[in-house]
Amino acid sequence: MCRNQIACGPAVRENGLQGCGQFPSGATLHVPNVDEILSIEMPAFARAVRAVITGDAPALRAELGDEPSLIRARSASAHRATLLHYVAANGIEPELQAPVPNADEIAAILLSAGADVDAKINAYGGADTTLTLTVSSDHPTETGAASRVVDVLCAFGAAVNGPEGDGAPLATALYFATLECVTTLLAHGARTDNPVFATAAGRLTWLKAWFVGAQVSDQALMPAWISSDPKIAAEQALVFASMCGQTPVVRWLLDQGVDVNAEPPGSHWTATPLHTAAVQGQVAVVQLLLARGADHTLRDARYKSTPAQWLPHARGPRRALARQVATLLDPRAAQ
Repeated sequence: MCRNQIACGPAVRENGLQGCGQFPSGATLHVPNVDEILSIEMPAFARAVRAVITGDAPALRAELGDEPSLIRARSASAHRATLLHYVAANGIEPELQAPVPNADEIAAILLSAGADVDAKINAYGGADTTLTLTVSSDHPTETGAASRVVDVLCAFGAAVNGPEGDGAPLATALYFATLECVTTLLAHGARTDNPVFATAAGRLTWLKAWFVGAQVSDQALMPAWISSDPKIAAEQALVFASMCGQTPVVRWLLDQGVDVNAEPPGSHWTATPLHTAAVQGQVAVVQLLLARGADHTLRDARYKSTPAQWLPHARGPRRALARQVATLLDPRAAQ
């Protein structure tokens, strides 16, 4: 989910961010409106922000035409966002986050005007660029614009493996299960040299070599949540192969004896392979897992729910696919 909506994001709480649920008992929470939030900004910057978050392309072009320096300006808020960061609807004030179906058009306008594609925002520890913000944001995912925004960012030179070369964009997209973004990042050359990234890309030959020790991952360039223990990493590979619909990889890992009901460390979008595939609408993988003994009655450790109970949480283009999975799980699901 959008990482700035901290009251309802378990992954955010896991990262140590504080949410509105931590306000003292009896305290009154004042929720500012958009005008209040933008009142601290320079008027031209505020107007440009409003154009970005409403998808008003003509107004944005007009503001940039009148004041070209806006493209390098930063917000007066603590996050110090550039105009491009607002496209992601993440890392900024929740009141300024909204679904913008033409977010890719807005991003292209800003980048054509000279926006710094890899500028960092002062949120979530200060390491995020617009690319990592986008692949972990609910709003562009719900509208179907996320992968198009990623495509535009990469076309304008965004570091597909992150400014530090650590694979952060793909790691983030996988962690937040934005699969269309995963596909786009891979198409732009994201590195796939660890077991989870390789399975997401369907690189079965690489995975087979890794399995017998002929391929070695650079632990320093792996996300912290990917285990250095080969057994656990293989279970994570099975879970993320299931998430990404890589049926041949799933079948091969099961043939190697990886536990079909394993629940290795991952994210709030992963549990057992069956849970993880089901909520992403991976029909063929769900069929394979069930045929190979996946337990449809298992409740995950985090939400205490069965795979069928995960289905209502499918997002954007995955909802229709999850409804197909429901026909496989509903007759079997624990009540």
